Amino acid sequence: MLTVSATLPPNMAAPLKNQNPESTEAVAHRLKQTREAMKLTQVAWCKLVGIATPQWNNYESGGRRITVDAALKVCRATGVGLNWIYRGWENDVPINLATVIKESERGARKRS
Repeated sequence: MLTVSATLPPNMAAPLKNQNPESTEAVAHRLKQTREAMKLTQVAWCKLVGIATPQWNNYESGGRRITVDAALKVCRATGVGLNWIYRGWENDVPINLATVIKESERGARKRS
């Protein structure tokens, strides 16, 4: 019998305080974090990953949940995994991007 734990794995980061890491808003936040960690505008990002800018804007703003096909394009272009995009698992992010994202989060906490 498979038992499901009620607690999240220790490597799972909720990008927004007290928010379900699998919510559309949390996914959108991680998409933006990933793009910003690569220091790209939305236009440059969309050229890199092969997603139309208006479509990406919907994903990043939380207006629409990113599709698996679009998420796979992000994975191929950046090295992040689906568990980062959809679940917030930090161990599914390349170390160079993870470092930039963590530094950005620390800076945001200090400003608030």
